[in-house]
Amino acid sequence: MHQEDVAIRRIIHTSKKHMVQGIVAMCLAILVMIFCNVGAIIFLHKNRITIGETSFNPSKMNVAIRPQGEKMADIIIPTNQDELIDLAVELIEIANYNIQHDSKVAFAVNTKTSVLGMDTGGIRYYVKNDEEYFQADYFYVPQCGSNQIIIAAAAENTNYGYRAYYNLSKYIGREQKAKKLSYEIDSNASILFGVCWDVLYFDNSLTQIPELMAESGEEYFYYNYIVNKDTVLSATVVHIDDYYEIVVDLDCSKNETTIHGIKYLTDATGDSGARYTQIVQKIQIWDNGRFKMYNSADTWLSPKAYGVFLNLSSTNDYRTTFYYDDYSLDIDNYQYATEFKESVLSQN
Repeated sequence: MHQEDVAIRRIIHTSKKHMVQGIVAMCLAILVMIFCNVGAIIFLHKNRITIGETSFNPSKMNVAIRPQGEKMADIIIPTNQDELIDLAVELIEIANYNIQHDSKVAFAVNTKTSVLGMDTGGIRYYVKNDEEYFQADYFYVPQCGSNQIIIAAAAENTNYGYRAYYNLSKYIGREQKAKKLSYEIDSNASILFGVCWDVLYFDNSLTQIPELMAESGEEYFYYNYIVNKDTVLSATVVHIDDYYEIVVDLDCSKNETTIHGIKYLTDATGDSGARYTQIVQKIQIWDNGRFKMYNSADTWLSPKAYGVFLNLSSTNDYRTTFYYDDYSLDIDNYQYATEFKESVLSQN
């Protein structure tokens, strides 16, 4: 792929949304530590939302199912580092193409931001099944003692529920972002969510085809950072059973690498000197060129965050698991999906 082509890649997974969430979560973690220390805590249990009946069980999502697709030609893994980088980039580009052009894929994104020893988290689900697309986002604040905490000023980016549905055959879709969310761990050690869809930040019609669908006409690139032979410092590629595992260490000193995210980092911290210090990605790709797992561990440093903190750093961990089994591909299995889909389709 030519270098000029890189600039037009469209970012879905972590561009603005994850960047803003990660930084706001970091601010929340700092506030939480301060509030915890002085006892000025707002406990969510006073307004806890009951998690209704749901058959959704994330433990039924089967990561071991290999997706359909013809096996790639046998790949000889080189020992030369330049050739390894070329191979890593090529495999990632193949998987990027396939995830957009395949008709069926689901994936779950688990996010964690750590700062000053405190974590915030989120889970996202994406499903593309022929003409249907569904997305659910749940971003939740950490716990202090035995209670979940919410700081009202940061709630829109730290504690919310989001869902979106689009039907390609009818060219109709909708998205909603709810203000109130709670969560609990079920007996299968899975997280389930309680969301009040009556109290919303917004309720919008989707007028554009989601970029995960090839019909959008946009070039799709899964992750936020640019991965090419100019931005990769080093790479390893190993063949394990029926998939390849790739590890790339990205060059944070190059503007091209973080061009889609650095502005949000500097704006959110109020520090023009904020910068990424390390980005390491571990990616698993099935031997037919489909994503299996995508893990990005990113660390950034802000010398003067908010004009107060000296050398404040944060680690962001984004782990995505891809699914091709029947359970994961059935939109009706997910929380808050069926009634939402039916309400969208009834508008047509």
